[in-house]
Amino acid sequence: MEEKNCPSAEIFFKKNLKKHTGIKDIRFILAVGSGKGGVGKTTVSAILSFALSKADYSVGIFDLDFYGPNINLVLGLNKKPIVEFGKIKPVSSNNIKVMSLALLISEKEPVFMRGLMASKLLQELLQKVEWGPLDFLILDLPPGTGDIFLTMLDFFNPEGFILVTTPHKLAISDAKRTIAILKENNMPILGVVKNMSDFFENETAFQQFLNEQKLNVLFEIPVLKELSKTENLLEVFKLPEKQKFLEDIAEKILDKIFRIH
Repeated sequence: MEEKNCPSAEIFFKKNLKKHTGIKDIRFILAVGSGKGGVGKTTVSAILSFALSKADYSVGIFDLDFYGPNINLVLGLNKKPIVEFGKIKPVSSNNIKVMSLALLISEKEPVFMRGLMASKLLQELLQKVEWGPLDFLILDLPPGTGDIFLTMLDFFNPEGFILVTTPHKLAISDAKRTIAILKENNMPILGVVKNMSDFFENETAFQQFLNEQKLNVLFEIPVLKELSKTENLLEVFKLPEKQKFLEDIAEKILDKIFRIH
């Protein structure tokens, strides 16, 4: 006979686990993922942090892509975290706390890490990184649904998952697999971020995907032509014409969060 875990006991365990880690003082943890690489998860994570920070919430970003960490480039960061007494203090950028493996190792240093080692590193950072009180911690997930993804579900127990995809069939195919795992783990899906929304002409598959999965689009991001000149999103979203866009995103995310919790 197949053994099944008691959902209430599992939730109790996960909530109590948080109380003994560096995320104990965080109100809401939001995971940003896809299943597909190159669809803009890091871009969306950064934009979310700008939007929530602009709305006067305290925000942090945890870059969990250990194999290709680059949130530092998106935020224009070159500072190192302070390590004291075995604890790590995240770097601050425009009032947003940031932690990434890219801030601990050289850009030229290759990352050799098997799945089990990556999972153990994530558990170690969960204990060692002291985020302090935050309203929101955004988890910038790696591509796929491997060890880091599964460890994140178990140990961080996010209050919501934001699915990033483009309207392309290849991205949608991987997104479906990610959704299946999230549903299996009773993870609330806040909605879909449609990235590069003005690039693809045929969106039939995307609309079918939304209907089949009973999901709504949280917000759309057009191709950001400014990124052809700079990788620093802080520079892009300081422009006056981007402020209304950030306000709208914050409003939609907060509405979803406070409806669920």
